[in-house]
Amino acid sequence: MKDKNIQDYKEKAEWVFLNLPDSAPSSKALHDIRRAVGFVNTPLKRGIIWVISAAAVVMLVVSSILLLHNRSLEKQLNNMTAEYKLMMVVPDLEQNDAILKYNVNPGVKGNVILPDGSEVILNSDSRLTCPSRFEDGKRVVELDGEGYFKVKSNRDWPMFVRTKKGVIVKVTGTEFNLSSYSNDKNLKLTLVSGKVSLMTDDQEEEIVLKEKEEIVVSPEGISSAGRKVADMRLNTSWKDGYLVFDNTPIEEVIKRIERWYGVVITVNNTKVMDNVFTASFSSESLGQVLNLLRLTCGVRSSVQDNRVSLY
Repeated sequence: MKDKNIQDYKEKAEWVFLNLPDSAPSSKALHDIRRAVGFVNTPLKRGIIWVISAAAVVMLVVSSILLLHNRSLEKQLNNMTAEYKLMMVVPDLEQNDAILKYNVNPGVKGNVILPDGSEVILNSDSRLTCPSRFEDGKRVVELDGEGYFKVKSNRDWPMFVRTKKGVIVKVTGTEFNLSSYSNDKNLKLTLVSGKVSLMTDDQEEEIVLKEKEEIVVSPEGISSAGRKVADMRLNTSWKDGYLVFDNTPIEEVIKRIERWYGVVITVNNTKVMDNVFTASFSSESLGQVLNLLRLTCGVRSSVQDNRVSLY
């Protein structure tokens, strides 16, 4: 009989544990527990009440710790940098296969066929990195310079073009021109056909371009990027052998002449930088370009080997 009573107490105590609240027991709650268990105030039963009360307090402490822990985890997840979040969306370049690096020297251009059959025309002084074989979900390349892309269409297998400026171009099947030299202040993307969008390493938002549209991303980031109808001749004719300027600041003119002809240009008079230049060249020599620069802008020059001085 005694064993049966103890078993009854045990079952009732287990019932209480399973139905404990997430707060400390009130005096009324303790009174209700005493009545539910149904005993008089004996030393044995006082001990049982103490155990039940202590267990309720422990449960409250454990619940609080778990709540704080969960809030801490949530805060850590919310504070995750966008770069890591983006890595979940955009695969890394690193893959199991060999990494191929294509370098095009100043003064020349090059064509690259990617593992999926897509084509990239590289402008002078450009570098393209890609794997020898694209894995599932990892059609990723990296560009430092300028390239005209003709990407094989695949909506379920987008291509991601990473740049040194932290801007990523997402492509599903498109022709576009991307200029992103490390020593240029801005990045320029020109969409010829298809669909592309821009993302960055510090935000997840995508900016979708329309056909025949160009976007210029400054160091201030995508949020301040300028968008307008693209000047296709100005932005893409380099791939057909044309060097085109249209009210182009001399600073940019100098960089493009250096890359196009493989020379190093030094400015000996800061007034030179106050000019803009408009002209179009195809097969003209460096001397002819410099001569026109003198006629239109009054900028004189001297050439020694592959070095040009402007004054």
